[in-house]
Amino acid sequence: MTRISTRPLTVPRPDPASRGPGPVAAREAMVARLEAAGQLRPGPVREALLALRREVLIPQAYVRRSASEVEPSRWDMLDRASAADRAELVGVLYGGAGVLVQHDGEPLLGRVRNERAGGMFSSMSSVTGMTAELLQELDLRPGQRVLDVGSGSGVIAAVACHVCGDAGVVALDRDRHLVDAAAIRRADLGFRPHVVCTTGEEPEAFQRLFDRIFVSYTVQRVPSALVGQLAPGGRLLVHVTTASPSWPGLAVIERTAQGTVRGELRAVEFAHRAGYGVGRIWLSEELRHRIEAVMAARATGIAQQITWGWGDA
Repeated sequence: MTRISTRPLTVPRPDPASRGPGPVAAREAMVARLEAAGQLRPGPVREALLALRREVLIPQAYVRRSASEVEPSRWDMLDRASAADRAELVGVLYGGAGVLVQHDGEPLLGRVRNERAGGMFSSMSSVTGMTAELLQELDLRPGQRVLDVGSGSGVIAAVACHVCGDAGVVALDRDRHLVDAAAIRRADLGFRPHVVCTTGEEPEAFQRLFDRIFVSYTVQRVPSALVGQLAPGGRLLVHVTTASPSWPGLAVIERTAQGTVRGELRAVEFAHRAGYGVGRIWLSEELRHRIEAVMAARATGIAQQITWGWGDA
C-alpha cells in the first residue's frame, strides 16, 4: 500500500488569543526535529531549510476542521494576510506534515480566504522529513543544472536555487496556476529559476541536459524522456508504483561519466502522491485500520518465528 507523503489531520479551530512561535523559531524547531529523527544532517540542504521562508512560498494553506468520518469533509483556508491566521499557518507550515495547497485546480493568485467542503485537493507540499531525505539523496552542489518536475508550491526548486544558484534550475508543472504562483513567490525570496508549464515527459522537452532531476509525484514507470535528459554523472529520483495504494519504490537512476545508464529500485515506506493519470484505490478509514492491524499481526508473527528459530538452533 502506498503511504503517500501526507495525510491531512483534523485540526480544531484554535483560540484566537493563542500565539505560537514565530517563523524563525518554528524553522529552527523543524530542523532540530528532523536532525533528532535522523532525517537531516549538516550540509547544504540543512542550511537551505533553515533559510527558506515557507510562509512566503506558501502564504495560504488548508486545514481540515471536520472529523475524519464526517462527509463531506470541511476545510478552512489559512491566509498569511489575516492576522488571526498567522500563528496557525506557521504551525502548519513548519509542523512537518504535508500541507494542502490547492483545491480542485483553483487559481492561487488573488485567492481570498474561504471554506471548502468535499472535493479533491490537487496540490500538496510533501512531508518535510521525506523531502529532506530525498534532497540529501539528490546530492545538490553549487553550479549544478537541476530539473524539478511537478514543482507545485516550489519548495524543491527554491532549495535547488539556494544550493546551486538560479541559473541552472528549471521548475516545471502541468498546472498553470501553480507555475505562476510559485514563480512570483520564489521571486519574493530572491529566487528566479526558469519556469515552464508542461509535463516534462515529452521527448526532447529541453535543449539541455541536467545534473539532477527530481520528480515530485509517483509514476507507474520511469519516464524515458527524463532519463534522456540526464547529463553524464547525473542523477534522477522518482517514486514508482503500479496503482495507488500499493507498495512503492524509489527509483535512483544515474548516468555514468561514460554515458551508461544504471538504476536501482529501493523499497520505501513513504512516497509522493500518485501523479496525473495513475489509478487510485480509495480506502475507508475502517479498512485502513484493518490493514494496519493485519500488518502488525504479521510483523509480530515473523518476529516470533525468528525468536523460535534462534532458540531451536
